Amino acid sequence: MHPRPQRRRTATRIVAPAALVAALVASPLAASTAIAAPDAAPDAAVQAAASTLTLDAAAYETGQPITATYATDVPDATNWIGIYPAGVTPGDQPSTLWDYAPDASGTLAFSGDLAAGEWTAWFLAQDGYEPLAEPVAFTVAADPEAPVPGDPSAPVSIDPVVTDVTTDGVLAREGFDAIDAAAAASGAWTSMTRDAWTAEIDEMRGRFSRAHGAIAIADAQQAGGDAFSAALALDPVSVEGLAAVRLTFDSHYRGAPGQSGVVLASFDGGEATEVLRLDESTVVSGYDETQMNAMQDVVLDVPVGASDVTFSWVFEAGAGGRYWAIDSATVHQVQADVEGAPTQAWVVSDIQGHPGDFQQGIGQMAQLAPDANGLLMVGDIVNSGTTAEWDEIYDVMDATAGVRPEQTIAAIGNHERYASGGFEANRARFLEFAQREGTYDEYVLEGTGGEVPVIVLGQEFASPTDVAMSDAQVAFLEGRLAHWTDLDRQVVVMTHFPLGETTSGTWAPNYSEHHQMNDRLTSILGNYPNAVVFSGHTHYPAEQGDWAMQRRTDDGHADGFWSINTMAMHIEWDAVGEDTATRSEVTTGDVNRGSVLDVYGDRLVVTAYDFFADSAQLQQVTIPNPLVAFDEQAAAPVPSPEPTDEPEPSVEPTSSPSDDPAPSAPTPSTAPGAGDDVAGGEGSLPQTGADVAWLAALAAAVVAALGGGLLVRQRMRRRA
Repeated sequence: MHPRPQRRRTATRIVAPAALVAALVASPLAASTAIAAPDAAPDAAVQAAASTLTLDAAAYETGQPITATYATDVPDATNWIGIYPAGVTPGDQPSTLWDYAPDASGTLAFSGDLAAGEWTAWFLAQDGYEPLAEPVAFTVAADPEAPVPGDPSAPVSIDPVVTDVTTDGVLAREGFDAIDAAAAASGAWTSMTRDAWTAEIDEMRGRFSRAHGAIAIADAQQAGGDAFSAALALDPVSVEGLAAVRLTFDSHYRGAPGQSGVVLASFDGGEATEVLRLDESTVVSGYDETQMNAMQDVVLDVPVGASDVTFSWVFEAGAGGRYWAIDSATVHQVQADVEGAPTQAWVVSDIQGHPGDFQQGIGQMAQLAPDANGLLMVGDIVNSGTTAEWDEIYDVMDATAGVRPEQTIAAIGNHERYASGGFEANRARFLEFAQREGTYDEYVLEGTGGEVPVIVLGQEFASPTDVAMSDAQVAFLEGRLAHWTDLDRQVVVMTHFPLGETTSGTWAPNYSEHHQMNDRLTSILGNYPNAVVFSGHTHYPAEQGDWAMQRRTDDGHADGFWSINTMAMHIEWDAVGEDTATRSEVTTGDVNRGSVLDVYGDRLVVTAYDFFADSAQLQQVTIPNPLVAFDEQAAAPVPSPEPTDEPEPSVEPTSSPSDDPAPSAPTPSTAPGAGDDVAGGEGSLPQTGADVAWLAALAAAVVAALGGGLLVRQRMRRRA
């Protein structure tokens, strides 16, 4: 597995600026030919008795060049020398360094991009893995004066950013950390961690990476039996003075025939109204990518004069039913309509040998956002990092100069460093394109919507792992996040490799190992709800429920940070398999996708588009800025009654028995939890519906619909 340089193609140049956009957005271009895979190794063993391989030393220091001398009686243009960690058999994983050895004899110089440790050099035949000579072992010792990767386990001592309803618009949050024992004993909604839930059976349960701590679970499959029904209600939340209210919650729903998941809303204890339904008419049974590891988002009008709202979840299934898990239920005020024009950016990644698709995408983004202030390129711009591949990208940049934003911001990916010559040489070609001195930096987009800070992270060392970073880079991230937070700005963070358990596909355990600093970076970012991380690499579809998600941490802000999948302008990948840890990944087809970022002073909007489908919109997410005043949709004032000239009666009329008034809904002063920020107190235990008098009407309606299923009441809490 060593990359071969791509054959050079001539990119189409467009000369007339007036016709530039029209030509770029013409019918979708055929995808550029992807880089060819190495030819298969010969079936028969290569006869090379006279082949030899030697190194100029048996031990080196990090950064010291390595010279290999080779000779063979079967020369071939595709013979090559690869350097692997000791104990690795060529073909089992990519080589760390490699170059072609095409002659009957010669020498190759490798840059010293190797970490301290034991290594092996292999002389291999014809783009395959058949050895031509005995491998040569050598060691690399650390240079005590050379920069080294940072400490992934270094402690993070940052206080989470403090927000409240005046800035984040959040009325109440519930994490489902506890559901009473009666519910668990009845096999209804239960509370447990994802690890506990998947201890005996996975079947895609482990994909619920949004889960944070304990979650609420209704699992018909694990309960067994022919029928399953359960209801879960939250404490009432005050909505006085609001025109609308919004409910969001993390949801992991696997459908089955005859199964349904419903969300109900009741104002002031009145009749419950269905506001969301998941069933066979809305969800594909068996597997629906839009409903796995997703966030549900429901907005509903508040009736005039209403005081509070109660939300409840109802899950029903028959034989063969599956499951529904939920977490992080949050009740919000609804943000007022946006005003003014935004600062804009185009966002692309994973072009990876498809410069024609890149050019077409630029043309369509020029129509979607012609006044954009920046082009964000989130890594894997080229396929291996050769000069020829970069020339193709430069050709596209030249051809589209008339419509592109002036500012280009690029992050290094893994494919920028696969060409022969070593990490340093490949990184130098990337930095020349990025026009900066290091792989990490900060930029500021300036536009109508104000300044937008963009922090770019990147790999500094050849090893270990895919994104080895210095402590200085981590400190830079910490410092700049704090700086922009003090200025009440939302911050864009670009990193090609996603952090584990963030966007699409990263629920798989191996994605938590890509960043050397995965845990440390996640802990830092978790304190900043104004941070929005853009990452590529997975090539997963935008249609999936976790295209954009909030990643929460144990010691961070209650809302965590946001993470966005930048998709790909190359082939698309997806996961197959029931088991989370052992799933495999397959290609699903050629794609060409990207996003437009709109930033206003009080919110950030990301919209995903399909450039193979005339810029069809795939997804959109709006992320309020939690650091500035939240402008909610307030209820219109109730007009005062018109004055009347009729005199007041001197004697109050007597009511007849038929005029008895209907009982009024409970007020906050009489309902449980009165006086808290929201109804309910931190850490209070939920009750069964029958034990809560003021919720009896809702409980009766839901339980009747379930045929006697148990209703569990969960108290919401307000957390900073």
